[in-house]
Amino acid sequence: MIIHRIRAQNVLKYAELSIDVAPTGLVAISGQNESGKSSIGETVCFALFGRTFSITPDEIEKVVRWGENHCSVSLEFAVEDQGYVLSRFLDRDGNHSAKLALAEDPNEPIARGVQGVADTLFPILGFEFSEFVESFYLAQREITTPHPHSHAVKIMAGVAPLEDVQRCLNNEIAEREELLGELQAEWDSVDQDVQGLGIQDGRMPRLEDERHQTDVQIREIDALVAEIDAGVATCNENTSRIYSAEGSKGRAGFLRFIVLLLALAAAAVWALLTYAPDHPQAEVARGLLAQYVPQWGPEKTIWIGYVAAALGVLFLLLWIRIAGLRGRIRALREESAQFGSVLERARAIEVEERSVGDSGGDPDDEAGEAAVDDAESSFPARPDADEYRTLRRLLDSGEATARMAKEYGEREAGWLRAVSSQLSDQLVELDEEIDEEQARVQEAMDLADVLNGLTDKREELAERIADRHRGLELLDGAIAQLSSGFNRDVKDLVGRLLPLFTDGRYEHLQIDEGLKVRVFSSEKRDFMDLDEVSSGTQRQIMLALRLALSKKLLSRTVKGKQFAFLDEPFAFFDQERTRKALHALADLGDDISQVWIVAQDFPEHCEVRFDTTVFCERGSDTLKVES
Repeated sequence: MIIHRIRAQNVLKYAELSIDVAPTGLVAISGQNESGKSSIGETVCFALFGRTFSITPDEIEKVVRWGENHCSVSLEFAVEDQGYVLSRFLDRDGNHSAKLALAEDPNEPIARGVQGVADTLFPILGFEFSEFVESFYLAQREITTPHPHSHAVKIMAGVAPLEDVQRCLNNEIAEREELLGELQAEWDSVDQDVQGLGIQDGRMPRLEDERHQTDVQIREIDALVAEIDAGVATCNENTSRIYSAEGSKGRAGFLRFIVLLLALAAAAVWALLTYAPDHPQAEVARGLLAQYVPQWGPEKTIWIGYVAAALGVLFLLLWIRIAGLRGRIRALREESAQFGSVLERARAIEVEERSVGDSGGDPDDEAGEAAVDDAESSFPARPDADEYRTLRRLLDSGEATARMAKEYGEREAGWLRAVSSQLSDQLVELDEEIDEEQARVQEAMDLADVLNGLTDKREELAERIADRHRGLELLDGAIAQLSSGFNRDVKDLVGRLLPLFTDGRYEHLQIDEGLKVRVFSSEKRDFMDLDEVSSGTQRQIMLALRLALSKKLLSRTVKGKQFAFLDEPFAFFDQERTRKALHALADLGDDISQVWIVAQDFPEHCEVRFDTTVFCERGSDTLKVES
């Protein structure tokens, strides 16, 4: 990040502040004490982060110039050739707003609001306030050794994200171990509930099979009862039809006999008159015909032949009629005889009577035996086997009467209905048992699903805890490796910068894990603690260390070139040390290409070129600098 322009109103000392600065080189800020030199750095800090080093966030309204109600600041800067404009507004009531826009289109913000600007600005800059004040911004204070466990230093070392992950992993492990204990307690409770149900293997299939068999028996019995009722009705109806057919057959047989006699008589008269007209009997026949048949003549003899033929045809028709009636009677008797096969299937229900008896209770139990006895005593009597065989024989021979079929059928059907009723009662009891068992089995299955789910969760939690422990082990190694590499890199950077600040007197440092510094003395041929060297040398070493941290942060997260703001870095330097430090700062390299230096005054003839010069006056509240 390189600063190009600062515009501020009513910020700290200044009613109006306007500075245009060169993008590279040294920016010299000089002036007497309380002339507003540090206010420039605080203004930059406030513009970037909405806070300053010297004013705490809960007192940020003190940034507003004394006697004014509000302040504003605008900072134009560039990151990797991309220009930005950052604006802030603050009043004494604590109202704080911010806006970030691209330099080429300042009226179209890319972020608004304090938090929105902060979220957008961090990936652009690569650092936040804490890293900024530990590296690129040196406030007016004693230069001390950076704390090795500060968040900013850890970010520079790349350790902070890993430690954040470590904290998250430790918190997750604690949460999951607590949850694991809760899951185990819940698992034990559910397992006790499952054991308490006492589910028997195979009981449900046995009940369902028994229920199926009972239902099949009921349907078979009900069908047989319907067939018996239909068979009794058929026998009764067929008996009436047989009686009617036999009467018709008798009448037809008598009529057939009469017709046969008349046909024979007519044929005999016709043959006598036709073939033996001179026979005495023929004469007698003609006389009778003439006497009883009006207008009889010999020419009408042919009509007697016609009558004989007609009677013959009538005889044949009656013969056919009788044969048809015999077939009908035979068919009706065969249809009635089918009732016997129905009764035969009904007699096969012998086992159902024992099933009904057994359903009353356990035969080994007195109460059960009493229930069986009560059931048998109220059960209707069933026709015995002899009655069945007698009726079956009569049905097969066609001799069974409708009354016999009805009486037997009603008794058999009554017994079957009683059996069906008893089985229906058993079916109701079985349904209740099945429903209860299904409910218990379903409850057991649900509990088993819960147990499986709890087991899976428990195993998953254990695996996650193990994964996080393995992750912690890897993070410990990574943090140790990063810390070691960071200290080594900082030592190398300080080793390159320190000769520039000390004119080659000190070149080698020792930096331990706590960032404690020891410097090598060529005179003593040994490393010395900092309290063994002069205060000026200490500050030279600490300034080199601070700039080394800046370069380390640049190498890790910051994009492009960067500015550094050093407020009174030479407060305890003599003229010679200041000249050497200025030469060193002018030759930091391309990464820190813009260095702001605050001092009361700068040595004359230091042979260092300042690209931008800012002079602050104690009595002036306005500062304008043009590049």
